[in-house]
Amino acid sequence: MKTSNRGLLHLITHQWSLVVAVCVGSGLAHAGTSTMPFQVGALMDGSGISSGQAGLFGLFEVGALAAGMILIAPWIDRLPIKALAIGSALLTATANVGLFFVHAYTVQLLCGALAGLGFGYVFAATIAAAAASEEADRLYAIGNGGALLLVMTVMATLPLGAASFGALGIFLGIAALALISSVFFFGFKRSAQTGRRRVAAWRIQGVPGLLFSWAAFSTGTGALYAFSERIGKSIHLASETIGVVLSAGVLAGVLGTAVAAFFGGRINRRRALVCGMLGSGLSCLLLGYATNLPLFTAGVFIYWICYMFLYSYLLGSAAQLDDSGRVGALGGGMERLGYGTGAWIGGVLAEHAGYSVTGALGFAGCVLGLAVGFPSLFRALDRQRPQLAVAAD
Repeated sequence: MKTSNRGLLHLITHQWSLVVAVCVGSGLAHAGTSTMPFQVGALMDGSGISSGQAGLFGLFEVGALAAGMILIAPWIDRLPIKALAIGSALLTATANVGLFFVHAYTVQLLCGALAGLGFGYVFAATIAAAAASEEADRLYAIGNGGALLLVMTVMATLPLGAASFGALGIFLGIAALALISSVFFFGFKRSAQTGRRRVAAWRIQGVPGLLFSWAAFSTGTGALYAFSERIGKSIHLASETIGVVLSAGVLAGVLGTAVAAFFGGRINRRRALVCGMLGSGLSCLLLGYATNLPLFTAGVFIYWICYMFLYSYLLGSAAQLDDSGRVGALGGGMERLGYGTGAWIGGVLAEHAGYSVTGALGFAGCVLGLAVGFPSLFRALDRQRPQLAVAAD
C-alpha cells in the first residue's frame, strides 16, 4: 500500500526515468485513438476505401486496443513490464509500416488490429509500472499531462509525413513515434512486492464499483464529445473557430492534470472523484444545450479539465485497491470500450433526437457512475485506512 506523500518535486527528481517513461507511454497509447481522424482520412485518400470501410478500420483498431487491455489485465502483474512495453511499441511500429506499404483492405484491417493491440499493451504496461509507486496519483497525473503535450505535438507534425511521403505517410510518422518511444521504456520498473495477490481483480473489494463508474462515465461523455465538432457546426460556428476551441480545450486539460499532480494525496480522494464526475456531467449539459460560442467553449474546457483531473484519480484509486496494475489496466480497457460504445449510442441519439438528448445522456452516465458505483468504492477505500495507518507505523 502507498503511504508516502513527499511532494511533486521529490517524485520528479528521484524517479525521473519512471516519470518520463510514464509520460511517453501514456502519450503513445493515447496517440492511437487521438490520431484516428488522420488515419481514416489517409486510408480514404491513399487507398481509396469508402467511409464505411474506414469506419470499420477504426473499430478494429480501437476495439483491439480495448480488448487487449481487458484480456491482459489479469496477467499484467506476472509479465516483465519493460519487455512488454518495448515489444508492444515494436508491434505498433511494424503494423503502421505495413499500413504504409499494403493496400489490400483485409490486410489493412489486420494491421489496424495489431496496431491497436500494441497501443493497448503499452498503456497496460504504463499503468502497471506506475501502480506500485508511492505517489501513484501524482505519477498518473504527470503522465496524463505529458501525454496531452506529446499528442498535441504529434498531431501538429503528422501532416509533414503526408507532405513528404504521400497520404499514407502519416503511418510512417506513427511508426517513428513508436520506435523512438520504445527507448524510454527502459525506465519502467516495478516494486518487488507486486504480483503477490492472486485473487481475481474484479473480486477485490471496491473494484466492481470503480469499474462500473468508469464505464458509465466514459460511455456518457464519449456519447457527446465524439460529436463536439458537429455540435459547433449545428450552432453555426465557423470551422476555424471550432478548431481553435477544441485545440485550446486539449491544452486546458493540462490544468486538470497539474492540479491533480500538485495536490496528489493532499486532496480527499472522495471529494476529488465526486467533483471530477460532477464537472464532467456539467460539461455534457453545456455542450448538449449550447446555443452560442461561450456555452460551447465552456463545455469543451470544463470537459477536458475535469476529464484529465478525474482520470488521474480513477487510475490512482485502482492503484490504491491493487498495486499490481491489474485493476488499472482493466479499467483503462473498459474506458476505451465505453468511449467507443458511447460514440455509437450518441450518434444514434443525435440523429433521431438531437444533441440536447445526447447531452442529457452524458450527464446521466456521470450521475449513474457517481450514485451507483462510487458508494461501494468509497467503502472499500475507507476500509483500507486502518491498514495504511498500521503500515505507516
